[in-house]
Amino acid sequence: MKIEIAEPGRMTQSGSSLLKLIQNNNMPILDLLVRESIQNSLDAKNDTDPYVTVDFFTGEFNKISLNKELEGITETLNRKYWKDTYKFIAVRDSNTVGLTGKLHYDEVTDNQYGNLLKLIYEISKPQEAEGAGGSWGLGKTVYFRVGIGLVVYYSRILNEEGIYESRLAASLVENEMNADSLIPALPGKSKRGIAWWGQEIGSNKTKPITDEKYIEKILNIFGIEPYEGDLTGTTIIIPYIDEQMLLENNQIEYKDSEDNRIRPFWRCSIEDYLRISIQRWYAPRLNNEKYPYGKFLRARINKKGIGLDNMEPAFQIVQALYNRAVSEEAGNDILAQDGVECKSEDILLRKVLETTKAGTIAYTKVPRKILKTGYPDNKPEPYMYFNCEIKDKEKNKPVLFFTRKPGMIVSYEDVGNWVDGISASSKDEFIFAIFVLNSENKLTNTREPYSLEEYVRKSEMADHTSWGDFSMGNNNPRIVSKVQAQINSKISKEFFVEEEDTTSRLNSGLGKMFGDLLLPPENFGKKPSGGTSGGQGGSGHTETHKNVVFGYESSKTKYFANGMTVKLTIKSRRKILATGINLAIDSETGAIKPKDWEEKMGLSMPFEIVSADIVVTKVDKLKTNLKMAVASSNESSGISDISCELLKTKNGAGYGIHVRSDAEHLIEMELDITLQLNRKDIKPLFNVEKNEGDK
Repeated sequence: MKIEIAEPGRMTQSGSSLLKLIQNNNMPILDLLVRESIQNSLDAKNDTDPYVTVDFFTGEFNKISLNKELEGITETLNRKYWKDTYKFIAVRDSNTVGLTGKLHYDEVTDNQYGNLLKLIYEISKPQEAEGAGGSWGLGKTVYFRVGIGLVVYYSRILNEEGIYESRLAASLVENEMNADSLIPALPGKSKRGIAWWGQEIGSNKTKPITDEKYIEKILNIFGIEPYEGDLTGTTIIIPYIDEQMLLENNQIEYKDSEDNRIRPFWRCSIEDYLRISIQRWYAPRLNNEKYPYGKFLRARINKKGIGLDNMEPAFQIVQALYNRAVSEEAGNDILAQDGVECKSEDILLRKVLETTKAGTIAYTKVPRKILKTGYPDNKPEPYMYFNCEIKDKEKNKPVLFFTRKPGMIVSYEDVGNWVDGISASSKDEFIFAIFVLNSENKLTNTREPYSLEEYVRKSEMADHTSWGDFSMGNNNPRIVSKVQAQINSKISKEFFVEEEDTTSRLNSGLGKMFGDLLLPPENFGKKPSGGTSGGQGGSGHTETHKNVVFGYESSKTKYFANGMTVKLTIKSRRKILATGINLAIDSETGAIKPKDWEEKMGLSMPFEIVSADIVVTKVDKLKTNLKMAVASSNESSGISDISCELLKTKNGAGYGIHVRSDAEHLIEMELDITLQLNRKDIKPLFNVEKNEGDK
């Protein structure tokens, strides 16, 4: 291929300035690549197929085979890159129109540049169609930052004559001020750091190659097949990538302790990273036949598809919320299958829009088990999937994500104006919400018709990672800030009552405290102890649940050689039929039930209840002194219409006390629970049993 070197000129970009145009220092480069490339593909959808297919390929190529085709830099490349093979990444779409338009500026009339000239030879030429992803024309500069700045473009289109036509060109953008820059200077000219390769049509002048045989030769270097039959689309190939750099770029660091760094599985290979990144940003549109604005997305990595059944649970929830925001029919999604309640509400604004609806917010509180973060799946925390930091391990901050017509998630927000008014949830639940813009609505008080989609699109930065308000003439409608305020209000009101009146869950707020308090001090057991020691401190703790108040009196904890006795209290807040307590095993991924510990993990219980003395101190507000006792050899006891039972695992380890009555009662009781500690390095947790009298 012949080289065309960009000449210096007035008001022209240099290679060094192009590389800084969208220098996003927060989002990883691979995420920027996924967002930009897929959006370009979706914008170029054709009119015949119901979906757009995007393939990502990774692999190795022989450097000699490629370098010899790049006139002007062949020898420089061979010296600079000394190994025989290097890695590449490619993005290929199909069911799209491809890089249409004229092959050279000499053929352009009425500023109709077309997709080809805009992508390969231009900068700052944005998409003009409403609902398109970009509005700045700068996103494509990410292609130059993935590798060394070298990009090969291949496309097949149906041209104006109704004939299938292939096109191929290459470009290189580099920092012209580097001592080892590749592009030679033109005689008597300064370096500009930009060059193209293609078919020569004049002195230092090229256009894309259309020779099918030569194009196939270039594609064979990377093992990529040409488009055939009636298939059209675009393939972008980026050679000389640094895999380790891409996997580490702009990554948030996660730790489970001061010294132990957690590395999510997708940061071990480009393929895994792409698989997660595609879901992260395009979950609303990925394999989603309910997507309301046209074609949905299908994606593959090295020919392995991402199906609905193998999407990560966190992103299945994102899609489920999106569908509930855009449709009244929820379907059999992950939330419906697990019976998780989800609310959907319109955000209404007065005086700034033709109709009051600015968009829809769908939100839910998801139990941790649905995200499969515990045994046996042990999936990463949802914050890791969303590229959010983990700052508090005892509470979970809400996460809100938002999108407009293209269906790409703009951002996952866990701090700032979108969520600041929403309370955190317990560590075993997560509040997730999505805001979907009512794109078709129109603004009022503007000189020309201006849709809400256009307003928000114009407010996005060039990397499309945020929304903000701006003035239109002398008028600033403050639409985004008003939407944020309403979202905060609606979600905080919905979950405020639940925070005060919450059903007990395994590994509740008391769990961490109990784990620390119940774990005996060092060297315990040498002699009986009449109370807490070793700096345990405090007289106890209580927690209010939906139907009971659960308490722990730490000053009455007693240790002995192989175990301990703890004092617990239960007070019902309304008449109930049953209550009780259960043991669980504390772990880094959350509480583990005794059944799972024994049956799924194949381990013996590290502790067990060997006996319990229960005193019912009040029944229906009348003082009583009803005493019951259970032990390993006496598993049940009763008095009046109240009875209790020691619950055991299949292997015979006591793990819970169940108290029930024949009729509903207001009831208060004290429980002296004796635990046998088979291991002293694992923390026990208590949780309140769900009440049978719940209505």
